[in-house]
Amino acid sequence: MVRKSLYLPVLFVLSILISACSPQHVQEIISPSSNNIESAIIDNLDADKIYSNVKELSKEPRVAGTVSEKNAANFITEELETYGYSVESQPFDFDHYIFPKLVELTIEGFDKSFSPAPFQYSVSGNVTGELIYVNNGLTSDYENIDVRGKIAVATISDIYFEEMVLNAAGAGAVGIIINFKDDLQNTGWSLGKHHDDYIPTIALSTNEGKSLLNLMRDNESVTGTITIEGADIEKHESQNIIATKSSKNSGDEIVIVGAHYDSVESSPGASDNASGTAVLLEIARVLENVSNDKELRFLFFGAEELGLLGSKKYVDEMSKKEIQRTEAMLNMDMVGSADAGPLTIFTVDGFSNKVTDTAKTIQKIPLDFTDRSDHAPFQKAGIDAALFSYFPSEEWYHSPKDTIDRISKERLNEVASLVTNSVLKLSAQK
Repeated sequence: MVRKSLYLPVLFVLSILISACSPQHVQEIISPSSNNIESAIIDNLDADKIYSNVKELSKEPRVAGTVSEKNAANFITEELETYGYSVESQPFDFDHYIFPKLVELTIEGFDKSFSPAPFQYSVSGNVTGELIYVNNGLTSDYENIDVRGKIAVATISDIYFEEMVLNAAGAGAVGIIINFKDDLQNTGWSLGKHHDDYIPTIALSTNEGKSLLNLMRDNESVTGTITIEGADIEKHESQNIIATKSSKNSGDEIVIVGAHYDSVESSPGASDNASGTAVLLEIARVLENVSNDKELRFLFFGAEELGLLGSKKYVDEMSKKEIQRTEAMLNMDMVGSADAGPLTIFTVDGFSNKVTDTAKTIQKIPLDFTDRSDHAPFQKAGIDAALFSYFPSEEWYHSPKDTIDRISKERLNEVASLVTNSVLKLSAQK
């Protein structure tokens, strides 16, 4: 039996009559023999429209801070406005890193050449000093080693690169070389964010790192020079797009549904994450005329690929009262790939919560853990939050092959149905 709070007002029934595909479909929706109002709403989801919006959004990469990301934000805004929403933009600045034009490592008195790679957010500089091995670059590794005015050489371990660099800088080193081990490669790595205390930092591959350590072992003293030119930080702007569907009472609980709309460079981002964005647009469309006892917020996050910047910004701006009122946050990321694994639900810690429990009453779905999407800032703030995604991810994740032809309408519709149904149940719970 349908809960009273989910019955639709006359206006919503009329809107379904207008938007339905055929008179027969209208009759099914309003007939006393039809299932219930939840089923009518789910049936109104349009997989073709979702797919069309994925196609539109994935015409080009939507890198945070670029014109293409802004164009995507405008597209989302216009779509929401056609559904009847008043739309808010939440702009925010972030540090955009300019990668260096020159990265070199030279060793005094030796002809051997190296091919170092920079870390994102490493600073420019030209520093010369004696090379000193500092094991894994932990704070304790510097207790009996003097690296003042010297270049630290460390092998990666379980601590963050940022911590390794700041430990070396705090001990007085003028630069640091980070050696990779096993089969890890020295490309695509980051210090996480800009920091004023960083020193010039470079990475060496496994083989080159071993070669350098052998050189240091066989010689009493080895002096090197790190040269990094052209690294810089620019201020760029991104934005979150927010559509709110108020409840009858201003102090009611809040249910949030979110997805990020930016992509990585050179990737059209059809799966990551035009798919989640398009599904969220469709959920907002079908729920626009639903009578709701809880406030619904539809959040489209910018700059997720740079470290969840949009969702972190949103959570940081929430008041304590808003956080307390927020009952659930449902996030969608990579929800259309035909080549990924099964639909999975993730929490930061891998434990169930109100969102996962609700979804599992609708569909059997495995539970896993990750903090690598926009649900994470909400859950860390104390809100029950979860990510819906197909997992394991497709092999062409974050590549130019992330195109519309690899997207499944059936999968888009599956997650749209599950999340919509979950939102309806969550918004009905007392």
